[in-house]
Amino acid sequence: MLTKLLKQGLKPFKRIIQEEAYKEWLKLFDQIHAQTKYPLRLKALGFNWNIHHGDAFINQFESIFVQELYYFNTSKKQPLIIDCGANMGTSVLYFKSVYPGAVITAFEPDTKIFEILKSNISENHLKDVRLINKAVWVNNEPLFFKTDKAQSGRVTKDENAVLTESVRLKDVITEYDEIDFLKLDIEGAEVAVMKDIQHDLYRIKRIFIEYHSYINTKQSLSDLLTILENNKFRYYIQGNQINRPFENTTVESEMDLTVDIIAIRKD
Repeated sequence: MLTKLLKQGLKPFKRIIQEEAYKEWLKLFDQIHAQTKYPLRLKALGFNWNIHHGDAFINQFESIFVQELYYFNTSKKQPLIIDCGANMGTSVLYFKSVYPGAVITAFEPDTKIFEILKSNISENHLKDVRLINKAVWVNNEPLFFKTDKAQSGRVTKDENAVLTESVRLKDVITEYDEIDFLKLDIEGAEVAVMKDIQHDLYRIKRIFIEYHSYINTKQSLSDLLTILENNKFRYYIQGNQINRPFENTTVESEMDLTVDIIAIRKD
């Protein structure tokens, strides 16, 4: 732990004192990297956790609980949240810790990870959370899904992948007059889905999109931004930082770019 603190510099000392989530993250970092067998069960921040992949959990816990990537200010006691790409449920537990009365619909297509997600919701006795073991897409037809057994499973044209059920996100969105928060972390399907729901975005107040650019495929970040601009959203962007970006173009397996887009509708 001392080594990590030295690497982080002096600023974290203040955070260690003030932020429970940061202190938990430091403990979890050591605890998880000492483990070799999964799934793993542990307690953190008052929750019971079932974890299928250590690195994925550590990354999610840091960005969601420590950096509070999904935090938004609302006076509603029951904000409506749609979580596409819920994985093991780190985001769902965060939403429930900040907005206890939130009504959440969460999608996760990977069957094995979905079982972990279910256990994390049930063992923490979370109410008003609907879990759906399907991929969000532009129709309701079965599609092929390639899993990496961590957090980057995605829709694919590879017929050797697993055939999974899908649901048209547009049909889900049109059930509601107003959605407080839409999270799209769907590993490359985000552009197609956003194009399909673009005429219903007036129903949504806030959107988080993780854009994924796969090597040797056409980049389409501008398509996403144009859709947001045309629907009165103000967006903010943050991306992966790499050394020597003109030479090191791969930021993750099969990807040369991942970008977080935080968008707020301005009426």
